[in-house]
Amino acid sequence: MVDLNTAMQAARAETRRKKRDKDDRKKRPGSDLGVENFNPRDHVEKEKADTISMWLVIVFGLIISFIMRYLMMPGMDGPKAVLWSLPLTLIVVIPSLHKVLVPEPYKSRYTLGNWFRASMLFIFTWLALSFILVNPPIGDIVAPDIAGKMTVVIVDNGDVLIDSENLTSKGGNFILDKNGSGGEAWMVFSVNDNSDPATAALLVTSHYNAPGESDVIHFNKTLGNNSDCPSIWDGLRESQQNSITTHDYDECVAINLGTLNEGEYLITITLTEEGKPWINTRVIEYDLAVV
Repeated sequence: MVDLNTAMQAARAETRRKKRDKDDRKKRPGSDLGVENFNPRDHVEKEKADTISMWLVIVFGLIISFIMRYLMMPGMDGPKAVLWSLPLTLIVVIPSLHKVLVPEPYKSRYTLGNWFRASMLFIFTWLALSFILVNPPIGDIVAPDIAGKMTVVIVDNGDVLIDSENLTSKGGNFILDKNGSGGEAWMVFSVNDNSDPATAALLVTSHYNAPGESDVIHFNKTLGNNSDCPSIWDGLRESQQNSITTHDYDECVAINLGTLNEGEYLITITLTEEGKPWINTRVIEYDLAVV
């Protein structure tokens, strides 16, 4: 027989044991939640599959970048939509590329998440390499451009006459007040480029908006052959100079428009350079009103 005291001690011991087992199960919920045990072999196989996919997509992006740059672009005369639409369309072949080139058991590991990551990696690889291949020193597909604002002044007997009400203009129009002067009008601006702007060809023409008038060519040489800017530049205000030139490497240009009659003119500026792989051209137009 067991006395009451012994029975109570046994009951308390059993209660403590069950409590400890319950606490242990709370600390290790894996078995209750159905979490699989870590399998090192399965983990290594998955990592190898992801690595194979990464390098396959990177190589695919590099190949497409070189094909677009050295096979397609030389046959074009300028940017076309196919240069970006075709590479983006090729995203759809990435799953098939894995199925053909990746051996088992790795290709069975790929899911929808893998295709999404592979697509993003392909896009960024193609964009990064394309950016390198089309910019100096390897390539050049961007035409020179007007760096900042431009101005038109009158030079009369060696003096630069500035209309204080209309100093510079970034837009497509400029009003020149001759203020009774019979001097010549000079158009001043600067040109920038991702290479040397002095090697670019510059064509400046004007058209007087009146019946029977034809285009007048004011300059048709390379920018490096324009030597008139220093004499005009020194006569400009500092605020004008800061608005016209935005960088130390900008090429200053001063174009003699001649003695202009009152009326409206269309000034056309054409910048051209021998780019890689095509000729880069930019056309800029200004409406000049002479009063």
